Amino acid sequence: MPEDNSFLVEYIKQDSSMIYLVIGKDGVIIYANAFAQLLSGRNLQGRPLNELFIDFGIAIDPAGFLDGSTDKKLINITTSAGLPETYYFRFYEQGDAIHALGEVNATELSVLRKNLLELNKEMNNLARELQKKNMELRKLNELKNQFLGIAAHDLRNPIGIIMGYSNFLLEELEVELSEDQVRMLKTIQETSEFMLHLLEGLLDISAIESGKLRLEFQKINLLSLVRKNVSLNIVIAGKKNIQIQVQSFENIPEIMADPSKMEQVMNNLLSNAIKYSMPHTTVKVTLFLTGDHITVSIADQGQGIPANEIENLFKPFQKISTKSTAGEKSTGLGLSIVRNIIVGHHGKIWVESKVGVGSTFFFSLPLKM
Repeated sequence: MPEDNSFLVEYIKQDSSMIYLVIGKDGVIIYANAFAQLLSGRNLQGRPLNELFIDFGIAIDPAGFLDGSTDKKLINITTSAGLPETYYFRFYEQGDAIHALGEVNATELSVLRKNLLELNKEMNNLARELQKKNMELRKLNELKNQFLGIAAHDLRNPIGIIMGYSNFLLEELEVELSEDQVRMLKTIQETSEFMLHLLEGLLDISAIESGKLRLEFQKINLLSLVRKNVSLNIVIAGKKNIQIQVQSFENIPEIMADPSKMEQVMNNLLSNAIKYSMPHTTVKVTLFLTGDHITVSIADQGQGIPANEIENLFKPFQKISTKSTAGEKSTGLGLSIVRNIIVGHHGKIWVESKVGVGSTFFFSLPLKM
């Protein structure tokens, strides 16, 4: 670089967007301006040019850049970020040193900025569109829940009447009816009972998804509630010669919970244990303390659940490949409702299962809300 350009040299030394290097003929950097030092993230003085310039491992001879051409040379340099950046360099010989001036291409930067602005604009448009679609989906989901709630509520009464009349006919007129008539009435009774359970489940799901799950907390004795629920399920279990055992080896304190919802949880888990257990087996219900929680386990000696089906077990309308042992029907809603009730109590629920051995469902509730 000519001697009379000292003002320009001083300007370049301080420039915050240009690389200025003074390189010895031996390839060692004699001087590097502040921008070059900052960009590389290290002190370049006394380091070989090969550490800054990237040429795929080939040793760089700075004298080779002095070919008499005024064309800019495209060179990649190492940066403190660990990623290479491309600069356009001009090389000038001055005494025993070589001066190198590197700058970015203004046109390329302009195009890059324009492309980034376009991408940012497109991302903003996509975000707005996604927000709009999410709002539409929320509205549709609310309408779906409203429809389910209305339909389930309006169907519950007539189906309850059908079930009540079929029960009455079976109890009062079974002796006078033929075998075929009794069989048809039992089919009506069982089907209407299943439909009633399904409608109750749909009402619960509708309330949960609408954020209208109401929990009325009060002090309850969970052990007493469990024993009461077990006594209600003993008759159903007895039809399959299944025993239900309740055990607790600790003093279980009272907790704040919704008694009706916790009975719903226990009834669902117990009925599932009975439904999928083989006759002449035992269902064990155990209560124990785990830190600041009460944990309840319901263990059966049933068929077990395949490992690949456990992940979706607590989602609505999910049914497992394991079949009930006496042809009992399932709505696929019970465990989803149970999970939401437990989560509403700030608790958690999980299952451990092994095919051919049985399943154990656990849920835990905090001692203090």
